[in-house]
Amino acid sequence: MRDKIFRYLVGVQDLSWTSKLKINREYHIHMLPTKPQSTAKILEDGFKLFILCFPKVLPLALADAALSVLLYWLIPELNSPDMTILINAMADSMPYFFLYIIIMLLLQTAIFYRINAILTQSDRGNFDALLQAGKKLLPIFLATWLYTFFIVIGFMVIIPGILFAVSLRFFTPLILFENVTVFQSLQRSHQLVRGNWWRTALILMVPLVISMFIGVIATTVASGIFADKWLEQVTYLTMDKLFNPLFYAIMLLQYYDLQSEPVEKHFVA
Repeated sequence: MRDKIFRYLVGVQDLSWTSKLKINREYHIHMLPTKPQSTAKILEDGFKLFILCFPKVLPLALADAALSVLLYWLIPELNSPDMTILINAMADSMPYFFLYIIIMLLLQTAIFYRINAILTQSDRGNFDALLQAGKKLLPIFLATWLYTFFIVIGFMVIIPGILFAVSLRFFTPLILFENVTVFQSLQRSHQLVRGNWWRTALILMVPLVISMFIGVIATTVASGIFADKWLEQVTYLTMDKLFNPLFYAIMLLQYYDLQSEPVEKHFVA
């Protein structure tokens, strides 16, 4: 299966072990595009990058899924459709919820960092990704809360919330790879997306829709087998977390595509 995926990625159907090694080191590595690519090309390359990275980031994604399952197991009220019960449960469990947010951000930032490391041929494994994510955890945490705040305020009048959800979303790569401050990351993200909002929204929506669709199917199957609401929630959470790397891969390529200046990066075609 891995050989078939590899041959698909490089577009070669008959490879010896030495040929694969040579291609892995030389043939399929080229410069990231320095001019805007088509929406289809970004999505296609994003799926290829996801397939390439998934086995490597799987431990981090599984840890993220296990963390979410643990939270919902410890605080079953989070499954309640009643907003009053849900808000009270979050208020009563604030220390646990805060710890969950911190660890979740660490894991997801590490996944994002490692995908970029694979993309730029500088991968050093999950431990290094966690270490680098930890160094940027505070600004990522603050930017995430500001991002959420702007979206919540924006959704009070609907349209600005939708605009902010897309235009401010690239704060993560800006903090990780360009060493900007929290406020600069949000400002520069908005500047990057300006003039490309609809295209960016479409590109980012595709992996979200795929993840949601697969999650619903998996949940439907699980409900037919187990008939347990909690297991249905666990199934959906797990599928959502496992497909987060797809969103990050596509988002990362869109981020580089939005850059106005040429970038000296490498990409696996």
